[in-house]
Amino acid sequence: MKTKLLSTISLLLFCTILIAQNNIWTKDDRNNVYNECYSYIGKYPNLSNDQKEALSICFLDEITKTYTKQEYLNKIDVELRKIKETTLTLCSKSLGFDLSEKKKEDIKIEPPKDENKELPASKENLIGHWKDDNSDFWLFETGDYKMQYSDGKSAKGSWKVDSNLLTLYKDKFIGKSEKIFKILIFTKNKFVYQSMKKKEDTYTAIRIK
Repeated sequence: MKTKLLSTISLLLFCTILIAQNNIWTKDDRNNVYNECYSYIGKYPNLSNDQKEALSICFLDEITKTYTKQEYLNKIDVELRKIKETTLTLCSKSLGFDLSEKKKEDIKIEPPKDENKELPASKENLIGHWKDDNSDFWLFETGDYKMQYSDGKSAKGSWKVDSNLLTLYKDKFIGKSEKIFKILIFTKNKFVYQSMKKKEDTYTAIRIK
C-alpha cells in the first residue's frame, strides 16, 4: 500500500514537472518569438534595423511576461494576429516609433509655394488689401476700391486692370478723375507699379493678409 502511494506521488510529481517544463520559455522558444516578430514587422519599411531589433525585443518581453508558452501556442491565428498588433502598438508607443507602411520618401511633401514667382496682373490676383509707401488700399471684387492715406485723407472709386495697366477712377464731388499705373512686377504678395503720368512716382505694394 505504501509502495503504491509512493508510486502515485512520484507520477503526479513527474506530471507536474513535465507540465512546468512545457510552460517554460526556453532559449529556442524566445528566439522563435523574436524572429517571428522581426519578420512580421518587415512590412514597416520606415523602421531601421536597430528599431526593428528594439521593437522585437520589447515584443518578446511582453509576450513571455503575459503568457505561458502553452497559452501562447494554444492561440488560434486570429487571436495571435490581434495579440501581435496590440503588443506592437504598445511597444511602438513606449519606444516612440512610427509604424507606417509607407517609406518616408514615399510620402509626398508639397513643395513650398514660390512667393517670388511672377504672376499675371489679373483682376483675380489683384483683389485684396494692399499697403504701399504712403497708403492702405483695398481692391474689391465688385470693381470698387477704397484708399486710406497715411496723412489721414481717404479716397474711393472704381478700378480696372487691362494687361499690365491698372486704372483708378477716383470719385470726386463732380465726376471722376482717372489715374493710370503700369504694373512693372507682380507676385502673389507684392507688386511694383508706376504712374504713367509721372514716371518718378513708382510704388511697391505689399499684400496684407
